[in-house]
Amino acid sequence: MPKMFVQAPAGAYDEAARARIARSLTDLGMTCERLADTEKVRAGVWVLFNEVAPGAAFSGGEIAATPIVALIVYALEGGLDESGRTKLIREATAILAADLPTDVPHSIYVSIQETPEVAWGMNGAQVSLASLRT
Repeated sequence: MPKMFVQAPAGAYDEAARARIARSLTDLGMTCERLADTEKVRAGVWVLFNEVAPGAAFSGGEIAATPIVALIVYALEGGLDESGRTKLIREATAILAADLPTDVPHSIYVSIQETPEVAWGMNGAQVSLASLRT
């Protein structure tokens, strides 16, 4: 059950866009990790948005000239195979780009951090990938 953190310039996504993106990323994360589509598993897939203030994003040591959007995905180790990682990067980039202005260049960065089961806990207990797939 991935945890996804979207960091984007303040105001880049309005409330309706954030809701669309969260639904799409949730569906995508569940598909890519081959998780059971149950209410309990779905509720464990989180998408959190962090707005970056103007002048707070840097590229090459200088204030970024173009907006930067970063998606950091935490997933259980073994949950994503190579095709799942490729799909997640490609489709998440498209999801995030869809609500950005087309006349302004932007950079979208996706990083997948895979965590061993022994280091993944939720509500005080370790999480098993196998239990999320049934």
